[in-house]
Amino acid sequence: MDDFFRDRVEDASGPRPRVVLLRTRTADGLTAAPAVRELAHAHRVPLTELALPEGQDLDVLAELLALTEYTAAYLSLAGQG
Repeated sequence: MDDFFRDRVEDASGPRPRVVLLRTRTADGLTAAPAVRELAHAHRVPLTELALPEGQDLDVLAELLALTEYTAAYLSLAGQG
C-alpha cells in the first residue's frame, strides 16, 4: 500500500497524468464508463472511478461540487510546495 503522507519531494518521478471519472448511475444503464476504462487502459494511464450516490439531482450535484472543490483545493495546496 502506498504511504499517502510520505514526503514526495524526493520521488524520482514527477507528476503523472491520471484520469478521474466522476459518474452517476443512469436509469437506462447506458454509460460511457466502459469506453473510458478501455481508452485509459490502452494508453496506460491510471484511472480512478468515483460513482456518485443515487438520489435527487440536487443532492448528486452538491456531492459532485463538494468533491470537485476539495480536489481543487488539495491540488492547489500541493502545487505550492
